[in-house]
Amino acid sequence: MTDYFTETRVYCVSLKQQASKKRVLALGFFDSVHIGHRKIIDFSMKIASDFELIPSIYTFDNDFFRALGTDEKLVFTLAERSAILTGLGFRPENIIVGTPSEEVIKMSGESFLDFIASLNVGAVVCGADFKFGAGGNMGAEDLKNWGKVNETAVFVMPLMTEWNRKISSRDIREYLETGEVRIAEHFLGRRYFMRGVVEHGRGVGKSFGLPTVNISVDSRKLIPAEGVYDTRVRLADGAVYRGVTNIGARPTFGEDKKAIETHILDFNGDLYGKTLSIEFADRIRGIFKFDSKEELRAQILQDIERVRSDTDD
Repeated sequence: MTDYFTETRVYCVSLKQQASKKRVLALGFFDSVHIGHRKIIDFSMKIASDFELIPSIYTFDNDFFRALGTDEKLVFTLAERSAILTGLGFRPENIIVGTPSEEVIKMSGESFLDFIASLNVGAVVCGADFKFGAGGNMGAEDLKNWGKVNETAVFVMPLMTEWNRKISSRDIREYLETGEVRIAEHFLGRRYFMRGVVEHGRGVGKSFGLPTVNISVDSRKLIPAEGVYDTRVRLADGAVYRGVTNIGARPTFGEDKKAIETHILDFNGDLYGKTLSIEFADRIRGIFKFDSKEELRAQILQDIERVRSDTDD
């Protein structure tokens, strides 16, 4: 075995105390858990059910792109992905999270296979484009050959395509970066969302009767294009409200600093310090500078009516 254990965190379980029951392991970063990823996940769940295996998944933490030396942003953070994955049926202790240190990034394919073998796997599921080992020098065929030698079933799922293109997180990022949240939703199979902690803002909205909540998000998280969005706000207790979310600067007030602030319709309460999720339904408009606070307030009221009339919950 390698020293890979020292670079790997596993939620609520020690790798030294594996259950006797074998795992079916879904392999991939799954950074956006899009509908192509879901195909791999759903198949692994079926295998787990049919053969009484433990459904497990392998992913990386939030520093994956940083470790690769890129400034790529995450569609979903590890906490957000974990919430999605537990909703799909994975127990938290079976979400295996690798820490992409330099040592791990440079690890050989053979060492990675040693690590997989240590997880007591009975079956492995991956996409046809799955790569592993230093520089991605090994792929799905190598995994299948390893499976034959080690009597481990390896299922390689064909790539899912639409519009004559492979469904990819890269394209989803581009849609979000241009504000096309509806198209992103189609490929994600859910609304794009961000989780964040409510922090104190300037209170400008409250001063003219339209209070907002400001949230802080992980700096590695992708934020959609500047604009005003039709959103749904999900509180920690599960309650969901409609919202109008502004992403960007406040030119009417002469502020260049970007913020994420949301007016929650029909809500009264203190959310400071609480974690909530904002789900993006549509982009309403861009950010404009208004001649007065009154004009801005009138526009926000129009935005609110548009969100209120949206029949898509």
